[in-house]
Amino acid sequence: MTGRKKLITWVEQQHKGQLIRKTTLPYVHHLKAVAEMADVAPLGYEIGLCHDLLEDTTVTTDALRQALLKCGYSEAETLVIVNGVVDLTNVFTKKAYPEWKKPVRKNKEAERLATISPLAQTVKYADLMYNIDWMLTFDTKHVKKYLREKKSLLKVMSKGDHSLHLKLMRSIDSVT
Repeated sequence: MTGRKKLITWVEQQHKGQLIRKTTLPYVHHLKAVAEMADVAPLGYEIGLCHDLLEDTTVTTDALRQALLKCGYSEAETLVIVNGVVDLTNVFTKKAYPEWKKPVRKNKEAERLATISPLAQTVKYADLMYNIDWMLTFDTKHVKKYLREKKSLLKVMSKGDHSLHLKLMRSIDSVT
């Protein structure tokens, strides 16, 4: 079994029982879709596959590191993947900043995302593409506001893969 297949199996185990909101699809469906779109960059697939582990499971950065090494990734690859996942993990959450209003937390998160690595931004583009499709299907009531927010975010978060960024902007423009 290849390292990527081992990683898929491990990630599936970590997200076992989780479903994509408003669907009966296993959450790993979202992760694989993001990973495939992010595969335009070296290790983008792996970061895409793991991007929600630290937020949505009990996995720690050390546990992720150990799992990657067991899957056969080198120390250098493991460091890139873990750093990418950390970059994509929300920092300005309600739990961490309960005294801050939601708009303040969102603005701080957008400022932070503007500074993450180009690789992590590329994966974030893939995540946004998936989420926009989900919104258009399952949350049409809030989609316009969501798209305005993401278009604004993409103006400051522009260091990732240019073609994916352009595709995402065109996708937003076609709906707004």
